[in-house]
Formats: sequence, structure tokens, C-alpha cells
Amino acid sequence: MITKLAAQAQHLLWTLRLRLRLEPFDERGGGRNSDEGLHIGAGAVIAGTIAVGVSAFVANKLGLLK
Repeated sequence: MITKLAAQAQHLLWTLRLRLRLEPFDERGGGRNSDEGLHIGAGAVIAGTIAVGVSAFVANKLGLLK
């Protein structure tokens, strides 16, 4: 079950990463690049949340949280 959960988390991260890179970057400023930092930050928060959830799940299964 842990392997399946880890595979789903990895698939989600790759999907998010690919969706953020569908269009070429606009180097003139404004437009798409103006919210690039927001996308990077949101991706980091999502990745961190998934990592914490998976870690807690594994630690619970190993009995480390009891």
C-alpha cells in the first residue's frame, strides 16, 4: 500500500510539474511570468504536504507515533 501511495504522490507531482510548463516562457515580462513565483511556491507547498503525509503514514505503520 505504501508503494501505491508513493507512486500516486509521484504521479501527482509530475503532473503538476508538466502542467506548469505547457507554454513557452514570455521573457518580455508581465503575463504568465508575473505569477511564476506563485506557481513555484504553490508547488513547493503541495510537495511538502504530500511528503509530510507520506512520512506520517509510514511512521504510523512502523509504530513510531505510538
